[in-house]
Amino acid sequence: MKKKVSVEHLQEGMYIHDLNCGWVEHPFLSNRFLIMDQHAIEQIIELGIQEVYIDTRKGLDVGVGQSIEHVNRELDATIEKVANGHLARNNDGPQETQTLAHQGFDKRPDPVEFKEEVGVARRIRTEANDVVVHLLHDARMGKRVEAERLEVVVEDMIGSIFRNQNALLSLGRIRHMDRYTFEHSVNVAALLIAFAKTLDFDMATIRHIGTGALLHDLGKTRVPESILNKPDKLTNEEFIIMKRHVVYSYEILSRTPDINEIALQVAAQHHERYDGTGYPHRLKGESISLFGQMAAIVDVYDAITSDRCYHKGEPPTVVLRKMLEWSKHHFEPILVQKFIQCVGIYPPGTMVRLKNDQLAIVLDINPQGLLNPVVKVIYDTRERSYIKPKVIDLSLPENDLYGVKSFEDHRDWGIPAENFIPR
Repeated sequence: MKKKVSVEHLQEGMYIHDLNCGWVEHPFLSNRFLIMDQHAIEQIIELGIQEVYIDTRKGLDVGVGQSIEHVNRELDATIEKVANGHLARNNDGPQETQTLAHQGFDKRPDPVEFKEEVGVARRIRTEANDVVVHLLHDARMGKRVEAERLEVVVEDMIGSIFRNQNALLSLGRIRHMDRYTFEHSVNVAALLIAFAKTLDFDMATIRHIGTGALLHDLGKTRVPESILNKPDKLTNEEFIIMKRHVVYSYEILSRTPDINEIALQVAAQHHERYDGTGYPHRLKGESISLFGQMAAIVDVYDAITSDRCYHKGEPPTVVLRKMLEWSKHHFEPILVQKFIQCVGIYPPGTMVRLKNDQLAIVLDINPQGLLNPVVKVIYDTRERSYIKPKVIDLSLPENDLYGVKSFEDHRDWGIPAENFIPR
């Protein structure tokens, strides 16, 4: 039987089925292994891991813990509640969200249809990538960071997110492994801007958040490229060096003119964890700023859904479930729920299987019904052939017979999902 147990109950002879730490670099060769000695347990605890999954068929059992089936049932129930808006109401988030909320004086772009925005979003994403590439290059060459070059692109990203956030967010599913560092920065910025919009921050605050997100990994320019681009797992010594990038980011940005404190908090705290197990300062709870807490959630989400040379990205729906589980310890729970409400149970660009066994790409989410997005149907699994694409709004009563049966990994079907996102 597979079950989840607290690390305090681990002992030699147990078989680790899942370390349950998708964002953590660890020294073990695999996420699954037999615990041979006390040192392995100490390493797990040192990593800040709170709970793991064990397989009692392959190792010792313990008289506590929850079966994986029980955990999944609880997660399913919570996700359904979050999807229906029951857990993350406007008045139950961290107090700081209330003091920074939109006051009604900002000029905000009018919403448009997905198909109207996606072409504009493609241009904005390309420009953002180009700007980040140049800024990272300048920083690596020791030049002054010209943060003012970000002003136009941040403003454009905000405009696109407010007109139709799903256009820009869906393009974040188009990944290139060799461009991870700067594409990750742009993805984090788009997601954080959308998150801030969901929390109803004023526009000035959203601009600072977007700037901090685009620059949050600037310190990686001081990390040796042999470590930054290493195709294998990092050694303990290399990971210590890699973790310094957060401190370097803060040092660079704190000396950069016109960088607001909010942007600094995004960059300096995106690896802190709510239970105090993060880095570089092991901040805990509300000692992490609201913006740092938001950045931590978004950074982990994008990192785990991305393909890396040593890591195959996981489908967004799987990652959101894991983050909901991890919010018991590592993230502020209400913020995680609100982030899920922001991006949807099936985020834009995700592939889903419908009840009729056809495959579809999610184009748009319905805020009032996150389990019923707008999709483009593209493939029939029974006939194992493409079909004429058709857009369906699953929230409409006449489309109830379709419905989402499950999420799918487009790579399992050899289908390039990005080809079906409108140009």
